[in-house]
Amino acid sequence: MKTLNLGKWLLVLLVATGSSTAMAQTFKIATIAPEGSSWMKDMRSGAEAIEKHTEGRVKFKFYGGGVQGNDKQVQRKMRTGQLHGGAFTSGAMNQFQRDADLFAMPMVFNTADEARFVRRQLEPVVRQRLEEAGYVNFGFAAAGFAYMMSNQPLQTLADLKGRKVWIPEGDPIGFAALRALGIAPVVMPVTDVMTGLQTDLLDSVTVPPVGAVVFQWHTRLKYITKLPVAYVYAALLIDQRAFSRASAGDQQIVREVMEGIYRKFDQNGVIDNREALQALLGNGLQMVSPDVSDIKEWRSIVYQSHRQQAESGVFDIELLDRLETLVGEYRSDQSAAAP
Repeated sequence: MKTLNLGKWLLVLLVATGSSTAMAQTFKIATIAPEGSSWMKDMRSGAEAIEKHTEGRVKFKFYGGGVQGNDKQVQRKMRTGQLHGGAFTSGAMNQFQRDADLFAMPMVFNTADEARFVRRQLEPVVRQRLEEAGYVNFGFAAAGFAYMMSNQPLQTLADLKGRKVWIPEGDPIGFAALRALGIAPVVMPVTDVMTGLQTDLLDSVTVPPVGAVVFQWHTRLKYITKLPVAYVYAALLIDQRAFSRASAGDQQIVREVMEGIYRKFDQNGVIDNREALQALLGNGLQMVSPDVSDIKEWRSIVYQSHRQQAESGVFDIELLDRLETLVGEYRSDQSAAAP
């Protein structure tokens, strides 16, 4: 009997130990953010808090500076389990769920306030769709507007003809918009852009000023076109299969800490982007303004491109309708409130 009881308790101990091990998880996360950047510092700080609150059961290992490859390579490694997640900008997020880059469509918003108004209504929908697609996320962090930057002034459609304009790999909406404008975009991953600028494979990019500074692209550019082209944001995505290995309580801790960090990123992103724009101008880049008539023409062409993309199933046309309705409501309210 004593032997039987000893065996029973040994079995219980083994099961308990095995369960504890199964609940422990180290998330391997890739990002193009350079080591030493504020993003990396804040994420590492969050990881330390998570490790402390979970008593070491959940840890993070970050691979910064694009050492794990471009967005597609990171996604592939997530599928095979080599990585568990990554930080992605909006242009790459539609490869995880087709509507995830909804707010980054070119020439949809005029101001950051417009974008925030629409996000408050539709971001919960987009985030839920990412979760349903199998990707845990912690909110979107705005980086602010991307602007066209080039080594030649871009003020008219004619100026754009023949330019070697970069488009991120895996961005069908942006690609279609450029094609509609009569531009043959050069597709390459973010990690290759600096080389492209150095070797004249590229001469024009659309990027938030903060991105141009962080990646040092501004050192190869001379002009900024005064037109907010696309509202850029980022998200941390973790494969649900890996995330589910942590206990429910530990998952909640991860969500609370990371959502807090992404709220901070979101609050600071637009401000940082504006400051980066002023820094670029202070460092010698020149701002050029397109004609109002040209802007209207560009917006009209791009709007039709978005419609065609939605109708062909690239993204949800109902979400596009809701977005356009909300933008219209916001602009009407602003006009009515104006003195």
